[in-house]
Amino acid sequence: MASAARRPGLLLLPLLSLVLLAVSAASVSRPLVVAAAAATAGGSEGEPSAYEMLEGFGFPRGILPEGVTGYTYRPSDGAFEVFMGGDCEFDVDGGYRLTYRRRIYGNVEGGSIRNLGGVSVRMFLFNWGIDRVVMEDAGHLMFYVGPISQAFPADNFEESPQCRGRRCGGGISDDGAAVDVAATAM
Repeated sequence: MASAARRPGLLLLPLLSLVLLAVSAASVSRPLVVAAAAATAGGSEGEPSAYEMLEGFGFPRGILPEGVTGYTYRPSDGAFEVFMGGDCEFDVDGGYRLTYRRRIYGNVEGGSIRNLGGVSVRMFLFNWGIDRVVMEDAGHLMFYVGPISQAFPADNFEESPQCRGRRCGGGISDDGAAVDVAATAM
């Protein structure tokens, strides 16, 4: 009978299996991290921009304002984070003011963003967190604020809105005036 000490291959096989298992688990749960240039333009090393990533899940790029500096995405559970240069505010038709925080997060999968954080709408003198966005059909987006929902035409979100105001670090037009957005959103 040969002992394990005389057969190094027997000890190597379980060790090699553990290493391969650890590497494959790390690659499955490792988030995709994309930095500034890739997040807004065409993505580095073939990675999509944050806007292209949204479009890949069936959303129009305009639900995310201009000014993204980076994002992470974890395919295993759809968790994402989007980073902006600062808080972003803009007014939309209907008298609503949307605020996107410096960090936006949630879970995305085929036409649905859930557990959304970092996005709010000002209604009736209060800011209310938008916690879910669903692409109801090819023509409509449904925004949820708790149990309340409102549908809007998807074509209102074809272009990304520009931020305005002091807190966003951008969105000021060439003549120094704040830029308003003419999109319809919640």
